[in-house]
Amino acid sequence: MEYLTSGITASFDMYFFRRAYAQSNIDCGFRTVICTAFSDSTEDMSEVEREYTDLNAIHPLISLKYGFHAEYTTGVPKLLELRELLQKYHAPVFAHNSETHSEVQGCIERYGKTPTELFEDLGLFEYGGGGYHCVYMSDRDLEIVKNRRLWIVTNPASNLKLASGIAPISKYIDLGLNLAIGTDGPASNNALDMFREMYLTTVLQKVTLSDAAACDADNVLSMATVGGAHAMGLDNCDVIAPGKEADLIVIDLSRPNMRPLNNITKNIVYSGSKENVRLTMVAGKVLYENGEFFIGEEPERVYQDAEAIIREIAGLQV
Repeated sequence: MEYLTSGITASFDMYFFRRAYAQSNIDCGFRTVICTAFSDSTEDMSEVEREYTDLNAIHPLISLKYGFHAEYTTGVPKLLELRELLQKYHAPVFAHNSETHSEVQGCIERYGKTPTELFEDLGLFEYGGGGYHCVYMSDRDLEIVKNRRLWIVTNPASNLKLASGIAPISKYIDLGLNLAIGTDGPASNNALDMFREMYLTTVLQKVTLSDAAACDADNVLSMATVGGAHAMGLDNCDVIAPGKEADLIVIDLSRPNMRPLNNITKNIVYSGSKENVRLTMVAGKVLYENGEFFIGEEPERVYQDAEAIIREIAGLQV
């Protein structure tokens, strides 16, 4: 529901309980690309493979990508097991990568190389993929990203909340890298708001470089839309055109924050907010319009269930 109010038509989520998550998305009509949360705690490789084949065939709204949590939670033996699946299915792979300085330094201490170099040397990027965050990337890392045509998914609000750092997105743009924008999860962000993410993506570059013209709004809007779709493998959901999926949103340009209409792209990136999202459509079905949800569940019931569950987790009386 929060995705829909933010004008998001598809999610790219690395988490657990993937079969139940897939079914919940099918039930409400939302498109999602699920990413496996592979790590050293993953014991049953056969189940990982079954999920890959099953969930990629379960429904047009659902697809699954191979992914592992991060280098520091996934040792080389497990990564080599995962590589076998990547090679078998000619599949890309995604992971949290170089999110913090300590993560990179820890990997160098363990292996004498950065996470990106380690993954490359292990043969994980033969069929592409990408990394979430990518805040601390060496020049060699960026060569690998460019040569392998990997995707960098920046998550500026999460990086600020966790004091992880600021990814040098302007540098990545100048290098011609494949870029997309994400929110990260609610545990490390709280708000799943792509308008906030777009704004932070551009203004953080401006203040870091002391250049008000850095990271143009056109680049940012492209990263949040076309870039996100291509990073997720949703090449048929990238633009509004004949033959493409009818995944789209309607933005109200009559609100005060959108006037005057000097430059609509800049209005969206610098002035836009969830207030302006009037309609969100996925696969031709309206799931949100003018504050109302059409997801097969009553919003109040969803709120009540969520409140009850969180109070139970916290050990409070329900």
